[in-house]
Amino acid sequence: MLKPEKIWPLAPLPWQQAQWQQVQQALLDNSFPPALLLAGSESIGKQQFAAALTARLLCHAPVAGTACGDCKSCVLLRAGNHADLLWLAPEAGKRIIKVDQVRAAIHFANQTPGLGARKVIALDPAEALNVNGSNALLKSLEEPSESTSIILLSHVAAALPATIRSRCQRLNLTQPDTAEATAWLTTVCGDPELAAELLEASDNRPMRAAELYRNDGLEALRALGEGFDGLLSGRISPLELPQLVADMELGDVIELLERRVGKEIRAQSAAGAGVGAEYGDLRPLFLLYEELQELRRLVANGANPNRQMTIENCALRLVNCLGEFATQC
Repeated sequence: MLKPEKIWPLAPLPWQQAQWQQVQQALLDNSFPPALLLAGSESIGKQQFAAALTARLLCHAPVAGTACGDCKSCVLLRAGNHADLLWLAPEAGKRIIKVDQVRAAIHFANQTPGLGARKVIALDPAEALNVNGSNALLKSLEEPSESTSIILLSHVAAALPATIRSRCQRLNLTQPDTAEATAWLTTVCGDPELAAELLEASDNRPMRAAELYRNDGLEALRALGEGFDGLLSGRISPLELPQLVADMELGDVIELLERRVGKEIRAQSAAGAGVGAEYGDLRPLFLLYEELQELRRLVANGANPNRQMTIENCALRLVNCLGEFATQC
């Protein structure tokens, strides 16, 4: 979760300018929707866009289409104490936005704004709503309050109930191309070569890359990459991998394993391998890739498998699949 007070000054990212202009035009035309769905893949800047938009909607004196930063509303927003903003996200350690949180948001929406003409509710991410939460929210979407704007952020908009999607105006936020992402990330880390490495480690997801830089996560990824190489060369046993990733979330470890398999699939495909090709049969790799995707989804949705056994089993499968290709190619 990234609340507005964490990322001031609040403005859209360079690759979001076209979408920002759409929003500005809607505000000028008095056609801004009661509910806006910001859809796009994870870690591309949806929270930044939503935070900038929230500040703009609540600001008393916008300047050039963005929040001024100086009015009473902006001062309270920067302090993280704005009475007309409710940012809903799963509670610490949870993955679901509870129905009680949604009910509190509905009560909030029915109150008169305290500082200006508008209140804002953000749901981040909207797919964290369970069935009861979605049903509770639906009534507010069907009978929107004129003084409340609802912003839904979604990494997987297709996962939202059709009844929710149909009552929101959708705005798609796209992933930047490599040049745009590298240029922006260079302003964060100060080194274009480091920016390129961070982006590669993050599958070109700029916000994830920036997080890695700020949290010194790149060193951990480099160490894990060496661990993968050690697995495939036989220097490291699958039983040792859990210790190498002791400080990482299980979902992150599974994601890195998934990306390693995906990278190998792309490399072998480019080299001419395929089902039944002379370079070997890629079906075991595809099967492992699909299993890792499903496992990551289950963990993201709250499953809690035994950490050590899960990582050991995944590492063993990785060695069995990639070790075979390493000897052939």
